[in-house]
Amino acid sequence: MPRQIAKYGKDTAFFSTNCGMQEPLIKAILQHGGIFPEQCCPSPTHGYPGALGIEIPPDKKGDYNYILKAINDKIVEKGGAGRFATWPVPVNMVFTEAGVEIAIELVQKKIKADDMNAIKAVLDRVISSKISGYGIKTITRYPNAGNYYMITMDSVIFGVTKF
Repeated sequence: MPRQIAKYGKDTAFFSTNCGMQEPLIKAILQHGGIFPEQCCPSPTHGYPGALGIEIPPDKKGDYNYILKAINDKIVEKGGAGRFATWPVPVNMVFTEAGVEIAIELVQKKIKADDMNAIKAVLDRVISSKISGYGIKTITRYPNAGNYYMITMDSVIFGVTKF
């Protein structure tokens, strides 16, 4: 990484699909410069606490307002404001919880699989149960005849997003 920064400059963005590399990548970017747009599995708890030495007290586990603020404070303190981001809640947790809720509502015939507004409403409900002020930014059913959904959430940009 330091060689790439030397070659391309501090505005080089780094990304890895290897979950085990998130923590060392965050540490290296903070040390050498660069941009960390988001993790492979966007989540405030994916790499950030370990990379930044943040201990989450038992009474704050699952408190994403607390976790995001703790990460934000460390990133800003270390000079990384505006250069690191994530989603407001763990995407894998959202997929699991919303997937169950969507399945229940489909079986109960409360929603239809191709009703993107209804699917988005379930996803937004799950997200808002974890943190307020955030939701699904985009949702696409893929493929058109299947029950796979591609989503994006709003990004939290540390040092820019207000907590």
